[in-house]
Amino acid sequence: MNLTFHKKAGLALGTIALALAACGDINNSWEIKGGGYLKYTLNGDGPYTIELDKNDVEPPFYVNNSHHYFYFCTRIEESKEGDQLSLMVNSPQTGKDLTPVGRASLNGRMQTVSWFRANFATEAPLIVDSSTIKFDEIIKDSLWTADLDLYFMDCRSGSCSDSLPPLHLTGRFRYWVPDSER
Repeated sequence: MNLTFHKKAGLALGTIALALAACGDINNSWEIKGGGYLKYTLNGDGPYTIELDKNDVEPPFYVNNSHHYFYFCTRIEESKEGDQLSLMVNSPQTGKDLTPVGRASLNGRMQTVSWFRANFATEAPLIVDSSTIKFDEIIKDSLWTADLDLYFMDCRSGSCSDSLPPLHLTGRFRYWVPDSER
């Protein structure tokens, strides 16, 4: 009888330890530490996922900035396919199809700010007139989510060509502001 008690106590302690270990990652989640992901398809292939670090995204009026745009740039090392996306949207709001910014003045020079790099190739500029982003959830101090429907020039050969069909990226973006910065 004593052995049965020890087996049951050991099983109970093991279950508790397993539950605590499983909960140990809760404080390491995106909702706490910041970050998120981009899930997308490219020309119908995929889905692919690129994880976002808390520093990959600049929401408007966030911590130490006072700009009105939303900007993010994924890190190429986070993509198994060698893809990378840079995207800027002025004055984001929910429920509207917004046109991303293709070029903007940075440090007094016009520069391409929204682009896509497929398979480690050259940065392909956004085709602004055909592209939209729609934020469906903006909780200023914690969460940003959006659907993407974007077109880019095809630059996979090393140079960009108007004669090739554009690359079509559709996807879902989700980003949590770090808990310590809300």
